[in-house]
Amino acid sequence: MWLQSYLVQGDARPWWAFFADALFAHYVPKDCKVKDISHRVNPFLQHWKPSKRALPPELRSMITAATRYGLRPEGLAFARITLRRMPMWDHCETDATVIHRLAARSAVTTCLRHKHRLLTVGDFETFAANLNDPTHHPVQNCVCATCERLITEGRCAYPHRCLTRAKAFLDALPPKWDPRREHPEDYEDAQTHDRLTEGVTEGQLFDRTVTTHGGVGNIFRLFTDPHPTCNSILDMRLQGDGLSELTLATDGSCLNNGERSARAGSGVFVGDGDPRNKSIRLPSTLNQSNQTGEAVATYIASATTDP
Repeated sequence: MWLQSYLVQGDARPWWAFFADALFAHYVPKDCKVKDISHRVNPFLQHWKPSKRALPPELRSMITAATRYGLRPEGLAFARITLRRMPMWDHCETDATVIHRLAARSAVTTCLRHKHRLLTVGDFETFAANLNDPTHHPVQNCVCATCERLITEGRCAYPHRCLTRAKAFLDALPPKWDPRREHPEDYEDAQTHDRLTEGVTEGQLFDRTVTTHGGVGNIFRLFTDPHPTCNSILDMRLQGDGLSELTLATDGSCLNNGERSARAGSGVFVGDGDPRNKSIRLPSTLNQSNQTGEAVATYIASATTDP
């Protein structure tokens, strides 16, 4: 319950969570790579971790529970607004070696921190977008309006150097976490409401959206696989120019249901003599029950039947 409340973001976040942030950021191991305490935003969104021994018992238990139950950001796709709210410094989904090298203390990172005040992925994206200004030249003494403004207002000595470093940070993001790329949210709503109804007069529309919306707190999952997640962008675009309607039947059955000797099977029926008809016996590695048979039949129909 404490962990769930801590992960809430926005106006609904409990007051004690902000104190927890401060304690986490303060009590870190001596070899913590994020030296600027203001950039230690959240140990679950970044690589750095607090020193548990120095924490109060409640927070120590919370960190232990998060580790034990596999808490981490995970999902098939995320809304771009969520990606932009992630902290860029020490971003948890980047390669730690790469992001730490980019963030190593230097004149350019000091400028990014204290003069340009970049913190989130969205901050870096907006700042680096100045490189796309057609009047900008990739030289240190560029006199375009953008560089002049950064020099006079931001007191930046070398704008182009800062802009290119900001872009390098963004380039370190895996595709699924890079807001500059195309993501399923760019087209999935239009596909669902427009193309899926072509030629279909009846039936229940299947929701194909995979994007996780809401605040950063919504991207966390428990009981995750300890192996690295796939950070490629999921392509959910429909293939072909149109869809057709197909009616079929699926079912599952089980002999001796509920007993140790139970044996279950699945079936898909398209029509008399249709080669797409299927009947299979469930492998022993699956739970032998009516419900499993029905679920497997639905999966087989959706995975192998092309209208």
